[in-house]
Amino acid sequence: MSKVVTVAWREFKQTVLRKVFLLAILGIPILMVGVMALVVLAMAGHQEPPLVGTIAIVDPSGEVAPAAEIEFDPKRVAGQQQKQVEEIEAAVGDLLRPGALPVTTFEMGDFGGRGTVDVQIEAHEQDDQETIDALKDRVWRRDLIAVAVVTDAVLANPDPEVRRTKRPRFDLYVAEGVDTDHASFIEDRLGEAIVRVRAERASLNADEATAMLRRPLSNTRRLLEGGQESREAEGDRKFKQLIPIVFMMLLWGGVIVSAQHLMMSTIEEKSNRVMEVLLSAVSPLQLMTGKIFGHCGVGLLIVVIYSALPLAGLFAFGQQHRIEMENIAYLFVFFFMAYFMMGSIMAAIGSAVTDIREANTLVTPVMLLMMVPLMLWLPISQAPNGSIATAFSFIPPAIPFVMILRLAADEPVPWWQIPATILWGYACVVGMVWMAAKIFRVGVLMYGKPPSPLQLLKWLRYS
Repeated sequence: MSKVVTVAWREFKQTVLRKVFLLAILGIPILMVGVMALVVLAMAGHQEPPLVGTIAIVDPSGEVAPAAEIEFDPKRVAGQQQKQVEEIEAAVGDLLRPGALPVTTFEMGDFGGRGTVDVQIEAHEQDDQETIDALKDRVWRRDLIAVAVVTDAVLANPDPEVRRTKRPRFDLYVAEGVDTDHASFIEDRLGEAIVRVRAERASLNADEATAMLRRPLSNTRRLLEGGQESREAEGDRKFKQLIPIVFMMLLWGGVIVSAQHLMMSTIEEKSNRVMEVLLSAVSPLQLMTGKIFGHCGVGLLIVVIYSALPLAGLFAFGQQHRIEMENIAYLFVFFFMAYFMMGSIMAAIGSAVTDIREANTLVTPVMLLMMVPLMLWLPISQAPNGSIATAFSFIPPAIPFVMILRLAADEPVPWWQIPATILWGYACVVGMVWMAAKIFRVGVLMYGKPPSPLQLLKWLRYS
């Protein structure tokens, strides 16, 4: 046992104490926090440049220009922006409630905001090509911000079925120096002006019709045990949808990185003939066991570091209630299961080859299997008790990844499946480690042509 511990500590120390490893594992979180801080500061200090100038509208009917003057009115623009802020606040929910953030003042308007809007509308009823070319030349010379050409087909009220399949378009020519956000703003305002003209032609009040068609927000509450209610905003639901993939990515990243380090160190020691020196002091089983446990510590360190960061953020913002602490315990239960499955596979592959290119041939099918939970994370997290989720919960090596997705989802997993998958998963671990030991014992001292998958299966029969 002491030899296994010695090998494990050697593997852990040689991996963790490397400058490259420390820079990658510890530097990336620091870099991410720094980048996020810079983004927040940039957003807080960002202010859209003012939109000042004249927009020419070519419209034979002469109805769009008056409607556009209404839509570009600065007071109307400011009022609509305030409504958008209120809708965002209602959607985000708890994060914007007083005291939820560790700052005394926080307003959505602080994060940028549209600058001054002072747009004049210039109407042109002549829609001949000469007039349009002259206006485009003024846009090119920056005398105009933009010129819009609106035809009668755009203003007509076509049949709803026709409008669903083919929406009419108007032409908009924008000066080269106009900000991208301003160009989108001009498109939206002119589109609203055209809608206003259509409504007036149908003898409707455009503002009343728009208000009537605006989707109302809901006050969604979950009914909890004991008759209590829990408010659930749209932002809360989106946050809950992200939790399963965050848990699985923590598990997936820690397992893959540490298992690949295990395979690379095994290949390196075998190709440099260091393996022969080690085997003179320990048995193949002791060497493999020590290497697996040593790199298990590496993966565990990665998971601890990367799970501590989001947890610290949630506690800092007073949002720790969004994470169920039992899921943190399950994360580590399934980490050991996932690692020993992948670690045994990587140790076996590393012992059978002498070059990373040879290893890639054998690793590719395994990595494809590992990608299945990533590709199916959305259907599994949305239907954690569906047939797909339940089936993959019992198929190694997907068991730990699928189960952490299901447990972190909003719908509870049947109680019996949790111990059943844990027992079955660790039984698979025992079988996979046993097979890896068989391959490792034969492969560490074999050189030459790399074995095929069929030959690896034959090695399992050797006593």
